[in-house]
Amino acid sequence: MALSGVQKTVLVTLAVIALVIGAIVNKVTRPVALDREQLSQSGIFLFDSPRSLPEVEMLSAAGGSWGKQDLVGQWDLLFFGYTFCPDICPTTMADLKQLVDALPEASAEQLEVTMVSVDPNRDTPEQMQQYLGFFKAGFHGATGNPEELAKLARALSIAYIEPDTSSENYLVDHSGQVVIVNPEGQYVGFLRPPLKPQELSQWLPRIMTP
Repeated sequence: MALSGVQKTVLVTLAVIALVIGAIVNKVTRPVALDREQLSQSGIFLFDSPRSLPEVEMLSAAGGSWGKQDLVGQWDLLFFGYTFCPDICPTTMADLKQLVDALPEASAEQLEVTMVSVDPNRDTPEQMQQYLGFFKAGFHGATGNPEELAKLARALSIAYIEPDTSSENYLVDHSGQVVIVNPEGQYVGFLRPPLKPQELSQWLPRIMTP
């Protein structure tokens, strides 16, 4: 049966509408490429290719061992600091708490925050666990063998100066960036200090989305 002019017009109109809707849905659902310049402005730097991490044997603040195997299965943020640090460390840990609290629940559940001590001389697992409790339940800590610490720090481009421990109140100079590790246990980038929790909470879920 031949279509009337009105019927043809209706079909053409419906086809156009379907194409428009399809284009809109595709635009909304298609992952948007991360703009590296915008990421940089928010203090986020991602590498072109993930970098492997060495096997290390350290101590968990919660008890037991800690190593590369603990960085597999979820996204991780690693901060190298120490519990006797007077300024950078408490500020960074507070910012990380604010960041995690601002994330959507689904993203927060896929992320772990770990503080790695650059002062294993004073930072026992018990000391670290107590310190981390001041910031957020669920934050992790790692400390222990200085040689293992140095191996991990080198792989992550973390700089610190081994202190003179002869005095009781010594300080440890160290980098302030926060390392990003993907669920495969690979080093994929870092957050530059000072952290911007609100901006980071908008970007991290997109970085964490496959």
